[in-house]
Amino acid sequence: MKTLIIYAHPETKGHCPLILKEMESLHKKEKIPYEVIDLYKIKYDPVLKASEHYTAGNRAVSGQNKIFQEKIRAADRLIFIHPVWWGSYPAVLKGFIDRVFTSGFAFNLKPLGFLGLAMPIKHLKGKKAAVLQTTGSPKIITATYLGNRFKKTLKHETFAFCGIKSRYFQIDKATQVTEKQVSRIKKEAKKAMGWLYS
Repeated sequence: MKTLIIYAHPETKGHCPLILKEMESLHKKEKIPYEVIDLYKIKYDPVLKASEHYTAGNRAVSGQNKIFQEKIRAADRLIFIHPVWWGSYPAVLKGFIDRVFTSGFAFNLKPLGFLGLAMPIKHLKGKKAAVLQTTGSPKIITATYLGNRFKKTLKHETFAFCGIKSRYFQIDKATQVTEKQVSRIKKEAKKAMGWLYS
């Protein structure tokens, strides 16, 4: 069993770095092999190139992204760690998904023959993804005002579309790191581990 952690947070102090540290600690404790792709640290370029725009008939995939695709293909479990900014995930993570979860790798579309509709052929079935997200707002606000759209987009329009089963673990009120918040991070990390490896 191999786990791939995709981490999208700048190299600053805060909740996401603590989540990453806790997830790594739990994997080491359980002797579960894992690898981290730190999108900010590697200065990942999130901009989709014209040569990659598959709906325009262009299907180039860079060497770096082919490596990431192979890592995802080889992984049984995926972990995404990111803050929620402006009701969504960071641009670097969106770009990673745009450029890595491509047609032909993560899915293909099968035309249904009417109304121009198509259904996805899911290439990443059997994988599980735990998504650990931080929000500055309380859960009641993100659930009511935002409708948890930052969860729904990844869950339904990305992961489910490709065949990945996912679950979300939210640390809300993530404005200051306190003992209470650290305790919550540890609790959510354990819950994520329990679900991921059940």
